[in-house]
Amino acid sequence: MDAQNQGRIIAKGSTFQVTAKHDGKIKRNGKFTYGPSANNTARAQQIDGSPYDPSAISTSTSEDVAKHFATSGNTEDGFVYVIDASKLAEAGIQSFEFPDPEHAHEKEVTLVLSLQDSIPPDLIVRKYEVQSDWQ
Repeated sequence: MDAQNQGRIIAKGSTFQVTAKHDGKIKRNGKFTYGPSANNTARAQQIDGSPYDPSAISTSTSEDVAKHFATSGNTEDGFVYVIDASKLAEAGIQSFEFPDPEHAHEKEVTLVLSLQDSIPPDLIVRKYEVQSDWQ
């Protein structure tokens, strides 16, 4: 994915304010709000963003989780990117770290992009390669 994206961290979707649908994926449990919102975008990213096209990126505060996803579950080599979180708001990126995330063990921080489709390069403070144990 790193080569395909030319070293950029790109959101897969383009909708930065998702509206919850009655499609069976979203439960009436108070996590989603009525109408379009960045909160809904982050929540949709955590469950299964595909039907919602969220302009969001999943990150983690855990290096082990980041390595797991960078290696596609330890099946291929990959890259971990370290992002300067203090510059996110300045770049127009909202970050969501929910007290009740969909997968608590992932320690996810969901980034919602509204002004661009990728993380600005100056926010990436470090990038390093991680190896899969399968090779």
